[in-house]
Amino acid sequence: MIQEFLIANDSEDALKLRRNNPKSVFYAGGTEINRLNSTVMAKTAISLSKLHLNNITDEGNSIRIGSMVTFQQLVESPLVPQYLKDAALYCGSFPRRNMATLGGNLALCGDHSYLAPVLLASRARLLTANLTEGGAYSEDNIPIREYHAYHSQFSGTLLLGVSLSKDQRFVGSSRFANTLESQAGVTVGFGATKNNEGVIDHVRVYVAVKGSGVQRLSDVENAIENGELTSRQDVQLAVGHAIEAKDDFTGSSSYKRYIASEGIAQLFAEFVAGGAK
Repeated sequence: MIQEFLIANDSEDALKLRRNNPKSVFYAGGTEINRLNSTVMAKTAISLSKLHLNNITDEGNSIRIGSMVTFQQLVESPLVPQYLKDAALYCGSFPRRNMATLGGNLALCGDHSYLAPVLLASRARLLTANLTEGGAYSEDNIPIREYHAYHSQFSGTLLLGVSLSKDQRFVGSSRFANTLESQAGVTVGFGATKNNEGVIDHVRVYVAVKGSGVQRLSDVENAIENGELTSRQDVQLAVGHAIEAKDDFTGSSSYKRYIASEGIAQLFAEFVAGGAK
């Protein structure tokens, strides 16, 4: 259980408190801290409530979403794209949606994440804050794929928010679980663009598989962009062979490969048919 609750005054203060308390965690919604079977166990929590990271703002060519924005805020905001609202609604509990935050869910990048696959597929950018070795405060704007690829290296990073481009990009996701409240066996995210000549590019395919992590299927992405995978069936077969999966309480490895391939293939078919963006 949490025995010490510290309140940061600003982003720099939050990072310094975390550095001075190596076993502490940032406290956003708190839904994952010390719960049964959670990977986040801590006795010291650092509250981010004073950092004003709970706003959603229109910045012209992009939408900025603060890391403390809750799932329910995502659902209710007219600025948030539908694909992100849909992912937030995968969390079926209304009280939980009012507690769980975008930053907290993304920071864990867990194998049952509601938001990570679709945000990765969207090619979002992350707004981050860090302290240098010498203690100097700095902020950065990085591609979300970099955060995923080198996730362990960002363990001390504070997520300030997410920036979503307003470009004409197809983004979609699907979640497969036994019940709405169950942890998902598989959650998939697919994103791509198509120019006026019909050329497909900037493809992103991500699959969160319970027990096997959040996986980027780069070979599938490249094959779609190169015109090697052109039909739903082609994509389905390629994804089924590309993902890693293990047997567990959410399903067998073969079942997870099947539903992941079906999910991505369906999203690909919607994209090709000119589905909603």
